[in-house]
Amino acid sequence: MKNFKRLLTQAIDENRMEIVEPSREYTRDERIYMQGYTDALDDMLGDFNAEYKEFMKNTYTQSLN
Repeated sequence: MKNFKRLLTQAIDENRMEIVEPSREYTRDERIYMQGYTDALDDMLGDFNAEYKEFMKNTYTQSLN
């Protein structure tokens, strides 16, 4: 899970850098797509952070059921 969070954060950072300093010229549609994709990854990271503690609690909670 920590590796997932690290990779997700890395992808977000790389996408933001590509938007700021593009490695090539992008069309308007490609820039819109990139921004939307980066926003979606950012939302995933927010959800991950919000639910991680609960997930870990339920994963390691012993149950008789």
